[in-house]
Amino acid sequence: MRLYIAGKVAKNSTFGKHHWRDEFCAELARLSGLELDHLDPLSTPQTTDPKEVFAQDCRLINKADALVVYLSDDISVGGSQEILIARYLHKPVIGLAPLGGKFNGCRREMLGKIIENYQDPFVFATCDLVCSDVEAVAQALQKIKDIKSDGFTLIDAALRS
Repeated sequence: MRLYIAGKVAKNSTFGKHHWRDEFCAELARLSGLELDHLDPLSTPQTTDPKEVFAQDCRLINKADALVVYLSDDISVGGSQEILIARYLHKPVIGLAPLGGKFNGCRREMLGKIIENYQDPFVFATCDLVCSDVEAVAQALQKIKDIKSDGFTLIDAALRS
């Protein structure tokens, strides 16, 4: 199975290095028992041209069987855009949003009210499945054929409601 793994790239990210995706993919393979091929955006020749960087990521996501996005509290704008690119291409999107983190299960104040076990709407609406730990992501990959991405119909449905 070919995976595109999205998430923070900087070495000061949660994983502490630029090339964290390799170890993350290896852990998913170990836990799932699946043979995983990591389509790494950092393995392609690097360019500083923003449109070419975007194009390279689009091409890799298009080749992937699924996108797994690590939704760390410090995720950059690229990760959220990669979710939408995958949806556009009808690729299953699995989010890893650690429980108690910024996007899943934290305590949040909104409009003067305290929300317990908050779930970020832009994460839970745009990911086909949100997992709180790596083990759950590995289990989801074992059943990836059951996850059907409906593309942008969620946007159309939102506009009709």
